[in-house]
Amino acid sequence: MQRERFTEQADAVTFDGEIDRVYLSTPTKIAIIDHEKKRTFELRKAGMPDAVVWNPWDKKAKALTDMGDQDYKTMLCVNSAAVETPIVLKPSEEWKGRQELSTVSSSYCSGQLDPRRILYGFS
Repeated sequence: MQRERFTEQADAVTFDGEIDRVYLSTPTKIAIIDHEKKRTFELRKAGMPDAVVWNPWDKKAKALTDMGDQDYKTMLCVNSAAVETPIVLKPSEEWKGRQELSTVSSSYCSGQLDPRRILYGFS
């Protein structure tokens, strides 16, 4: 399936409705900032160059049996992926990839954390 491609123009991905996007060649560290709860998560990844961001929003959430009708308001799925160039292994070949999600001690929302510091290690 060939999908239309766009270039993200904003410094951050925000949404107020259904979102299901693949971001190609993303950084190895991604900051996920929850402004409402004033917290920041850091996704670190290796072996998977792309990232997927997904939230079903209200209509699709109602169709999901493992999700309450209002759960879409408090969830965001961010995964590392290999979408543009899938990883294909021959018999006996090995591949390693990892994804790690952690909380960051302070929050961007408090004004104490610069997201560039998370992503690039700037002081």
